[in-house]
Amino acid sequence: MNALPPAIADVLNAHHVLSLAVCSHDVPWAANAFFAFDEASASLAVLGHLDTQHARMLLANCHVAGTVAGQPAAVDEIVGVQFYGLARVVEDEAERRAGLALYHARFPFAQGMAAPLWRIHLLRLKLTDNRTAFGSKTTWERHSGDASAPSGPGPSPSPGSASS
Repeated sequence: MNALPPAIADVLNAHHVLSLAVCSHDVPWAANAFFAFDEASASLAVLGHLDTQHARMLLANCHVAGTVAGQPAAVDEIVGVQFYGLARVVEDEAERRAGLALYHARFPFAQGMAAPLWRIHLLRLKLTDNRTAFGSKTTWERHSGDASAPSGPGPSPSPGSASS
């Protein structure tokens, strides 16, 4: 696994709500959720009941995209992450306990929730950070060449780098 750029990890650690985009049978859906970031595995831990629209769709199609961002009023303060990954309900008991410990450390109020734990295995991330320079991008891919180098506005010309 490629090393996660610290700037991306910092944003994921500083935020607690993500937007989630899913699609099943050519029908898209979006939802918001609290998340805990697991830097060691480059994954997001989320609690979610199986009867929600997005959970039913994720069970049919595990591919997921989303964003993590605040809502600053000034353009030069915009910072956020776009992501793509694979989501699954955690079945393994040891992994579930570890994920719940991570999630509950961030959200103690959720300790009584009976919802399943989901893991979003991050495959691709793109950080936009206008605090650095307008349009500054840092990309990361779990298994690729050097996709972590920052770039200015527009697509990054480096091999293995992904922009959208």
